[in-house]
Amino acid sequence: MYAIYGPYILLVAVVIASLFAFNRDLVSTTQCRIMIIGAGALALVWTAILGGIWLEYR
Repeated sequence: MYAIYGPYILLVAVVIASLFAFNRDLVSTTQCRIMIIGAGALALVWTAILGGIWLEYR
């Protein structure tokens, strides 16, 4: 059950960490964008995979 929520939790954690790091000037804007886009892409792909599996077994 936890595998279903993993990428979404990662996305939220990366967004929070990126905002915190960016506000403290610990990382550049480009690094924040790469992390957020990468985590968002993972969550989107995971949603597509779960949707495909759900349609197959429906």
